[in-house]
Amino acid sequence: MDAAALRPAVDADGHIMESLAEMAEYAHPSVRELCLNPQTFFRTPFPTLDGVHWPNPEVFKAEHGVMGDQQLASTHRKGSAEDWLEFLANANVDYSVMYTSEGLTVGQLREEAYAVAVCQAYNDYVADRYRRVSAKLLPMALIPMQKPSAAVQELRRAVKELDLPGAMLPSTGLPLDLGHEYYWPIYEEAANLGCVLGVHGGSNVGLGLASVNSILSSHVIHHPMGLMIAAVSMIHNGVFERYPALRVAFAEGGCGWTTVLLDRMARNAELGMMGAYRTFEHYLGSGQVLIGCEPGEATLPYLIKRVGADAFAFSTDYPHEVDFRAVRKEIEAAYAQPELTLEEKNKLLGDNARRFFRLD
Repeated sequence: MDAAALRPAVDADGHIMESLAEMAEYAHPSVRELCLNPQTFFRTPFPTLDGVHWPNPEVFKAEHGVMGDQQLASTHRKGSAEDWLEFLANANVDYSVMYTSEGLTVGQLREEAYAVAVCQAYNDYVADRYRRVSAKLLPMALIPMQKPSAAVQELRRAVKELDLPGAMLPSTGLPLDLGHEYYWPIYEEAANLGCVLGVHGGSNVGLGLASVNSILSSHVIHHPMGLMIAAVSMIHNGVFERYPALRVAFAEGGCGWTTVLLDRMARNAELGMMGAYRTFEHYLGSGQVLIGCEPGEATLPYLIKRVGADAFAFSTDYPHEVDFRAVRKEIEAAYAQPELTLEEKNKLLGDNARRFFRLD
């Protein structure tokens, strides 16, 4: 295969590793206090994920840190803009769409005014410390979904003034499913702005996993389950029909969960139970939906042959669970994938994300 015909990749789901000390510089004093002095209130600016996202003392090794023996892309602070730029240069990746790490739980906040303040601080921080550092770094904003009118205003500011590509929607934590009409003003604004909303997995709160006592058990279920609930809710509440210009990415759950929705919605259609809405196969081919996935997922070639390659996009998750060494192996494995055509490989690794996020 001609290596020159393989275009550079685009990361549809990388991660910012926030420095709270840096974020404090952009924050309202109420948020700044929590960034700099979390011990004062025994809390940080964002809620903790849940009861299982903690190191296991039986396997923890101090010399490796919480995430194990990771190989980073640079000697800079892990997940900083400088680290990311070296990552992109050395992994043959053009851009990274970047999601929060600390703020994955933003949906659990209940104090509306505080949610507004912490989202504003985060967006100013990532715009200055990542987006303005390089056009290749594309942080997704946080918006206060707790108050849609404020979320609309902050989304507009993030896109128009801060040049961010869109905003993250937490898959868990909010009091209403994402398809609920309470959130429709946000979707209308996103469609009008031409930006992307990204539903991102995070906490297992509200998914019936409160009794699970291991992150390993929870990890199998909680990311894809949150994405499934969000996708079904948005489809069956008519969000994509109401806002045909809306684009929504689903990240951090891989692609295997989509097979469940494909089969179950097809079955509902056979039984005449889809109502006015179409099956998941339609939405995967509509250009409104993008599924973040890892190239090594065994179900991916099957899904591409079944519904086409246009809805799937390479995601690194760097520097969370995946380190620099692992990402390079994933890219190499994708290039060598015998079940995919050259066109399908290029779509998966970069072209789909370029189109969806309008990067070129």
